[in-house]
Amino acid sequence: MADPKKDITTLRDSSSIKKAQLASSPYVLRKIFAVDPIIQRVIAAGKEVIPIIAEETSKSKHLDEITLSAFAFIIENVNAKTAPEVLGSLFLKSLEKPGPFFVHFAAHAIRSAFQLPIKPLEVVYSRAELIETQDLLR
Repeated sequence: MADPKKDITTLRDSSSIKKAQLASSPYVLRKIFAVDPIIQRVIAAGKEVIPIIAEETSKSKHLDEITLSAFAFIIENVNAKTAPEVLGSLFLKSLEKPGPFFVHFAAHAIRSAFQLPIKPLEVVYSRAELIETQDLLR
């Protein structure tokens, strides 16, 4: 039987996500996450993974863009309503110096929770949309 805590720990090393290092955009990375067996097992475990991911993101200060994006993807697919609570502070911090992936994945999940328009075919948000998301969290 799958152990979600072990799978989440495995995701700390983004090289465990097959082909993720090759992603050229958030959309491509999203497609990679959608077929990754580890991520799919974590999603299948359901709501029990939310507190594990929350703990992981709060204690680990050096998670990379791909790992954080995977966590945002999982939260969005398991229970998007928890995204502001779990990802909010990380999202706000990442806006100071955004990388290529996480701000968009976090914005997507947070915007889903607040029932704002999302971009499922792009998963790239403009600066104005990121600021709009930020304002909802403050």
